[in-house]
Amino acid sequence: MPILFAIAGATGIGKSRLSLDLAERFDAEIIGVDSRQIYTGFAIGTAQPSPAEMERVKHHMVNFLDPRETFSAGDFCRNVRELLEANPGRNYIAVGGTGLYLQSLMLGLPKIPKIEPGVRVGLEEKAVCEGLDSLFKTAQEVDPEAMAGVEKENAQRIIRILEVWQATGRKLSDWQKEREGGIGQIPVFWLQRSRENLYARINARVDKMMADGWLDEVHRLAKNVPLDAPAWQSLGYRELLQATSPADVARVVDEVKRKTRNYAKRQLTWFRWQIPSVSVDLETLANPYEYIVGQI
Repeated sequence: MPILFAIAGATGIGKSRLSLDLAERFDAEIIGVDSRQIYTGFAIGTAQPSPAEMERVKHHMVNFLDPRETFSAGDFCRNVRELLEANPGRNYIAVGGTGLYLQSLMLGLPKIPKIEPGVRVGLEEKAVCEGLDSLFKTAQEVDPEAMAGVEKENAQRIIRILEVWQATGRKLSDWQKEREGGIGQIPVFWLQRSRENLYARINARVDKMMADGWLDEVHRLAKNVPLDAPAWQSLGYRELLQATSPADVARVVDEVKRKTRNYAKRQLTWFRWQIPSVSVDLETLANPYEYIVGQI
């Protein structure tokens, strides 16, 4: 199996450093499993690996997509399968926290019939007229299982859940139980910390993003990337762009911290029920690196 294993965990848990060490140990390249880190230019606010880290270990599915393009779990699976088929003798480690990508890669994609584009267009227009919050609430009522772990800003996912319901009369979560085309189960190591320490790390990471120039990145992107581009759905980007004073920026930073903590909580819940994994407690294990190596 070209993908040796996956390192998964909530945002801010500490996947990057451990995955780099493991990739070097197994002479492997890293496949990013993060739906926000795919877009070029949107680096600081999505915590993309640094240039030094990507120089240290080759990364795939990171910082490669035009910000104006949409990208689905199906696109992710197709790209990864092409990568594996083109390099059958190479080792890879999957690293990230977008559970839907990882689940779809292993189990395959749901056999959902083709849906007429007009259904999505109608939902997109409704989101503009009524606000995305309205669609978010409807999707939660229609398919709470599929909505588990979906953040309010994820328009693409919310609309997908609703268009499947409207077009087929069945919930997306039901379709997802009928899959095909997966690469099969791979070992998944789920990184854990205490909730208190995880939240503290998230707060510190957002502060570091700001210190690293996130606000400058936002304004630089606004000069070249249309504001309706999918990449702007990444948490905090639009909000920072709209901030007009230092007080506004401070308020947005606090809001990003809160929403990121909430997102991490949803990730914990989703992974617990959706993907079988081996738990790796980064606080109680003497050496998580050696523990994982010993499991392979």
